Amino acid sequence: MQIPARRLVTPALAVLAVSILLAGCGDSDKETPTERKAPTTVSGDQRGILGTVEALQTASRNDDGQGICTDIFTAQLVRSIETTAKRSCVKEVSDTLVSPDAAISVGRDIEVTGSRATATIREQNSNVSKLFLLKQAGQWRIDRVVAQKQA
Repeated sequence: MQIPARRLVTPALAVLAVSILLAGCGDSDKETPTERKAPTTVSGDQRGILGTVEALQTASRNDDGQGICTDIFTAQLVRSIETTAKRSCVKEVSDTLVSPDAAISVGRDIEVTGSRATATIREQNSNVSKLFLLKQAGQWRIDRVVAQKQA
């Protein structure tokens, strides 16, 4: 039995977890962290998930809060952010999540089950989060972010 997402993470935790997602320091290498950490053999769905993480990193670096809320997050995550922040997702993301130095790597444990997936990400500052993604209209979108405890 699957536990509903709302019971696993509160809206406040979702905003906090998404905030730490993009707080990392930059990387001067031309090769992106996503490319360095990608699984050696990837399925089409895994490529799509890697593309979503790359799009998040790029949008963050480009100060594109609108793109993050519209094209990368699910409507449920947008509503959660807006409810918690008591302002628009675009305003909250633009003020707290965008960073010209965003650097995110994806672990090798991308798991896909139908239209749902999980991926563990690590920022350059060693923060680790688990992304929960949904495939909507052929595109993988971030539905939830849960911060992982550090070892």
